[in-house]
Amino acid sequence: MNIELFRIFAQEYKKQSYMKRFRILLSALLLLVNTFCFAFAFMKGDATGGKIKNPVINADAPDPSVIRIGKTYYAAATSGNKSQAYQRYRSKDLRTWEPMGFIFDSWPEWTNGSFWAPELFELDGKIMCYYTARQKSDGTSCVGVAMADGPEGKFVDYGPLVRTTNEAIDAFVFRDGEQLYITWKAYGLDPSKRPIELLCQKLSADGLRLEGEPFMLLRDDERQGMEGQCVFKEGEWWYLLYSIRDCCSPNSDYAVSVARSRSIQGPWEKYEGNPILEGDGKEMQSCGHGTMVKTPKGEMYYLCHAYYFNRYKEGRKAVLFRLKIGKDGWVHRKNKN
Repeated sequence: MNIELFRIFAQEYKKQSYMKRFRILLSALLLLVNTFCFAFAFMKGDATGGKIKNPVINADAPDPSVIRIGKTYYAAATSGNKSQAYQRYRSKDLRTWEPMGFIFDSWPEWTNGSFWAPELFELDGKIMCYYTARQKSDGTSCVGVAMADGPEGKFVDYGPLVRTTNEAIDAFVFRDGEQLYITWKAYGLDPSKRPIELLCQKLSADGLRLEGEPFMLLRDDERQGMEGQCVFKEGEWWYLLYSIRDCCSPNSDYAVSVARSRSIQGPWEKYEGNPILEGDGKEMQSCGHGTMVKTPKGEMYYLCHAYYFNRYKEGRKAVLFRLKIGKDGWVHRKNKN
């Protein structure tokens, strides 16, 4: 503000009543405090304070994957058969997101649509995207892999990575020490004898090749659906969040359950109180298929998608939940968001 503008402001300020002067000063003080608090949180790389107002992405953004690089969070979501595949987003606080282009501006040569469930993963400064798409040759859904030099870089496709006898979808990648693993949902391996399975296999150090043989994490013996998994370790336990029931119809009752194990190879124990996240019966009809991300302070958040009652045609919106490990050693939603 230059001197002349300040002089005009001071003259107008003096004309106001004492009460109005007080309100002006109070508003300025509150603005200053809010600005300072946000700036402090931003410098700390943790601007996630405050109540969550869902949906955090008020657009069709199914199966969101989220990672944090430094002070910035990056996400990507299912795009189906749109001409550009996998909308990308970025955020400083997990609550306010802005679009930032697509993983693919045009479909990779080997694909024929059905771009589902992108999964982002940071690897030695590179950003990997493990994604589901249909093979042009036979229509089978496979897991492909692409790589970018940084979180806002251009992705280069490396083609299909995971193929089963029928369908492989919903990849998730995690690390145990130096070893990388990829998990995926497999179904149709033997429809007469084997239900849906969440399989897992070692990945090469560059994240571009499978190693060894696949092994099973969980099997859908209850035949209630099982997909959209993410795996992480806290303390002595490995936790597996996975989605159950109807994901995508007007009657969707999608929900999130949890299992845990002391070893990746199992055995995995399912929580008696499942599901841990589901629709609220008021506004949010159903929710599921997401990934967990931590703030610099170690706070756990889960970004997934949700249908809202009477808004089915608007698609699946991205929603955010705060999580915690309870005294019972299980993952729960933290009441205070």
